[in-house]
Amino acid sequence: MSKVQNNNYYTRDLGYPGAHYVNGTLTMFGGLAFRKNYFASIKFKYELSSFGIVAQARYIPFRGRQSAEIYNLLYMQTIKEDVTTIIDVWSFGFGGRYIIDIDKFKPYAAVSLLMNYWGDAWFRFEYFDQIVLGRSYKNGMRFGLNFGLGVSYEIMKNVLCEIESNYNYMNLWNRRRVDPADELHPSSEEKMNTLNVEFTVYYRIY
Repeated sequence: MSKVQNNNYYTRDLGYPGAHYVNGTLTMFGGLAFRKNYFASIKFKYELSSFGIVAQARYIPFRGRQSAEIYNLLYMQTIKEDVTTIIDVWSFGFGGRYIIDIDKFKPYAAVSLLMNYWGDAWFRFEYFDQIVLGRSYKNGMRFGLNFGLGVSYEIMKNVLCEIESNYNYMNLWNRRRVDPADELHPSSEEKMNTLNVEFTVYYRIY
């Protein structure tokens, strides 16, 4: 489970649909209304005494869902529509951890470098009884850091489980910047930080 932090563009309500210049680009809505999201991941680790290395791939489907007032030409009036905002993130992390070995329990602290590919920002709603899917703006590669605390437990000889809470700086580097020549639209891409809770089951390969 991933929860977006900060009170900024990613967590703000959608607002009225139209031309909004935020986050360094022209968008359809003034916010994305991201809250809690669930994600899937594949994780590999190699441990040697008190230290270990970890590689992880995540798919994080960020979704915001809210009602927005949209003018319907068919009915000649403003109608509240359920709007879904979408950014799909493929995140790849590589890092290390310090482990304290207490019998079958192994508490640890971890840090990883993140390479995050952000899909484009989309919105979806119903219009004229049809599903409308539109691209709000383009994204791309972002880089960040992950800091985590967790504990692993050996269930049986070849099977381990692990629970971890980590804090992610999703776009610490390579954010969309301000165009120096554009004095009317000074806003650059805001930072997205997430607090994650992960539960992982490992199968040990000798």
